[in-house]
Amino acid sequence: MALVGLFVLVWWLGALASGPAYYETFSGLMTSIPGYVVLVGLSWAFFTHLMSGLRHFVLDIGAGYELNTNKVWSIASPLIAILLTAGFWALILNK
Repeated sequence: MALVGLFVLVWWLGALASGPAYYETFSGLMTSIPGYVVLVGLSWAFFTHLMSGLRHFVLDIGAGYELNTNKVWSIASPLIAILLTAGFWALILNK
């Protein structure tokens, strides 16, 4: 997540600084199918990391150590991350 995200950010900033023609190239590549795959993958990685962090935060405060609760959260965390990713992209693509 960090390496790909940093690469996209630096490429975007470089395209902004290089002028309209270079930015048009960047924009064209990022709005193509492979570009969307990269961006959806980055957002999915972010939401997965967020949900895992929240799960571990709850464990750090001493809750959720029961076997059934822990199993439910271990299944729910990636599913919630997928739903958040889908909702995020639904918001972006509907504008």
